[in-house]
Amino acid sequence: MGKARLLLTIPFWVLLLASGVYSASDPGEEEPKVEEAEPAPKEPKKLEITAPQTSVQQLFDLDLRRWPEERFYENLTGLINELSVRYGDEATATLLDTAELFLGQMMVAEAESVLGELEEVSPGQLRRKTALKHAQMLLNGASVDDFEASPLNEDSRPDRAFWSVLQAIATADGVMLNENLSGGVLGLIHQTRPVARSVLPIIIEAMIETEQLTLAARSLELLEDFPDLSDAPMGHYLRGRAAEKQNNQKTALVHYFEGIKGFDRYAVRSRLAIADMAIMDGGRGALMAAEDVLENGLDSWRGDQFEIATLQKLHEVYAAADERVEGLILLSKITMRFPGTEAAERAEAASKDALRAVYQDGFDGKIPLSRWLSVHLRLVPAYRYHPEYARLVEELADHLMTLGGTTMAAKEYQRALDFRVDLKDLNSDWVSDEEMIQNKLKLARAYAAGGQYQEAKEALATLDGAVDIMVRNDINTLRAKIAAQMGDADGLLRTHVMSPSAENLRNVSHALWEKQEWDGANEFYNRLWAEYPGSFSLSDATYLLIAAHRTGDRNTATRVVEAFPGMTESENWVRLAESFLSQPPDVSTLTLDAANGRLDRLNSALENIQGNGL
Repeated sequence: MGKARLLLTIPFWVLLLASGVYSASDPGEEEPKVEEAEPAPKEPKKLEITAPQTSVQQLFDLDLRRWPEERFYENLTGLINELSVRYGDEATATLLDTAELFLGQMMVAEAESVLGELEEVSPGQLRRKTALKHAQMLLNGASVDDFEASPLNEDSRPDRAFWSVLQAIATADGVMLNENLSGGVLGLIHQTRPVARSVLPIIIEAMIETEQLTLAARSLELLEDFPDLSDAPMGHYLRGRAAEKQNNQKTALVHYFEGIKGFDRYAVRSRLAIADMAIMDGGRGALMAAEDVLENGLDSWRGDQFEIATLQKLHEVYAAADERVEGLILLSKITMRFPGTEAAERAEAASKDALRAVYQDGFDGKIPLSRWLSVHLRLVPAYRYHPEYARLVEELADHLMTLGGTTMAAKEYQRALDFRVDLKDLNSDWVSDEEMIQNKLKLARAYAAGGQYQEAKEALATLDGAVDIMVRNDINTLRAKIAAQMGDADGLLRTHVMSPSAENLRNVSHALWEKQEWDGANEFYNRLWAEYPGSFSLSDATYLLIAAHRTGDRNTATRVVEAFPGMTESENWVRLAESFLSQPPDVSTLTLDAANGRLDRLNSALENIQGNGL
C-alpha cells in the first residue's frame, strides 16, 4: 500500500511516460525513404509499406502498450501487409496482433470482428486468443463467464486488478469491486492512453458509489490529465457526485449546473441528479428549478434509456409539485416515444388511473367547468389514441348535456366518435360496435336537443345498419321526433316506433290531424289518452274533440267533454264542446229555419275554434 500511495501522488502520465508507453521505435531501424518528385511531370509519391513497429513486450498473452499510439496507422498497414504473405499459424498470429492493436486504441468493435474470424486456433495460440477475447468483452462492458480461469486473472499479471474491476462492474459484484479498486487504478499504468481515457471515469464512478471517497478524490486528479474529460460534463458530474456523497450539497449543485451545459450523457445525468436533490428537498423553489432544468434538456438527448429516465424523472417532479395535468401529458409522451417498452407499459397503466381522477374532479364539481374544459383540451392531443380516453370524452359530453350545453356536448360526442374510428382502424378489439352505435345516437340526440335537426338527421342516417331491436326503437323514436320538428309529416308517419312515447304518439296524432286524416287522428289521440293519461293535455283533448266530431264519434266527444270541462275556465272551450255535441236540426224536411239553424251552429263552432287558438 505504501507503493500505491506513492504512485497516486505522482501525476498519472508521468508514470505512463516512465513506464515506456510512448517508447520510440528502434533507433537503429531505418526509416522509409521518400523519393523526391521529378520537377516535370509530377509523379504521385509511391506508398511504401513498412513492418509493424512495436515496443518491448512486457506482459504475456495480452500487452496493449507494445503498440505505440502514435504509430497506429503505420502498424496497421504493416500488419495488413504481413497478412498478404503469411499462412497458417503465422497468419493467425498476425490477426491476433491486429486485434491487440485495435484494443489498444479502444476500437473494440473492430477487434471483435477480427477475433470473430478466428474460430479455431492452434493450442499454442488458444491462450492468447482467450486473453484478447476476454479483454474485448470487458472493455465493451460485458462480463466473462469463467473469469477465474481467464488469463487476465492470473496472479502474475500486474494489471489483474484492473480487469477484475471491469468484471466486477459488469456483474455487479460489490465484493470483488471493493477488493480491486485500489489496484485497478494502478493497473491503468499498464494500459494505453485511449484505454485509460475510456475506463478511468468508470473506475472513478465505482469508487464514488462504493464511498471510497479518498481514493476517488485522488483518481479525479488523474482525470485532469484528460482536459477534454475533466472540463466536460463528465468531469463536472463526477466531482458533483463525489461532493454529494460527502453531503456537500452546495458544491455538488455547482458542479451539476456546470455539467448540464453540455449535450452528452453526463449532462443528462447531471440534470437527473439536480432533480433528485430537488425531490429530496421538497421545496417549491427547488422543484420549479428542477422542472426548468429537465424541460430545457428534453431535446438535448433523445432515443435511449437516458431520455426515458429524463421523462420519468420529470414526471416525479411534477408529482411532487402536484402538477397532475403536466404529469399526464408527460406519461403520454413516454407511451408514444417508446411504444412496446416496459417504460411505456408502466406509463400507460399510471395514466389510466390519473386520467380518471382528473375527469372525476370535473364530474364532482371540484374544479370550475371553464378550467376543466381547458384541462380537457390540453389532454386531447396527448391521449386521443389511448384506448380508454374516448369513453372519458363521451362522459364529459354526457355531463355537458345535463347542464344544457347541447352544442358543446355535440362537439365532444363528435370528438369521441372520431377517436373511436381511429382506434378501430388501429385495433378492432379496442372499440365495440355497440360503443360506436351509442356514440352516434348520443350525437344525434345532442344535435336534436340543440335544434340542429338537419345535423341530427344526418347522424341518424349512419345508423341504418343497426340490428338490435331496442336500438332500432331508440333510433326510430328520435327520427320520428326530428321529422315532427322539421314538419316532415310523411317522414314521421313512415317511421315505426315499437314502443312509442307520449311525445311520439302526440306527434303522430297531430300529423294525422294536420293531414285531415280524422280517423287516424282520432285513433292515436285516443291511444295517447289511454296509454299516457297523465300526459294528455287540454290541447290534446281539443284536437281529439275535433277529430271525433269529424268522424262522427259521439262517444269519444262525450268522454272528452265530461273529462275536461272542470279543468278549464275557458267559456269558449265549453261552448265549442257544446256546439259539437248539440243535435243538428232534422234535415229530412228542408225548411228555412232548419237551414239557418245549421249555419248558426257552424258559425258558432268556427268562432269558438278561432277563440281557442286552434
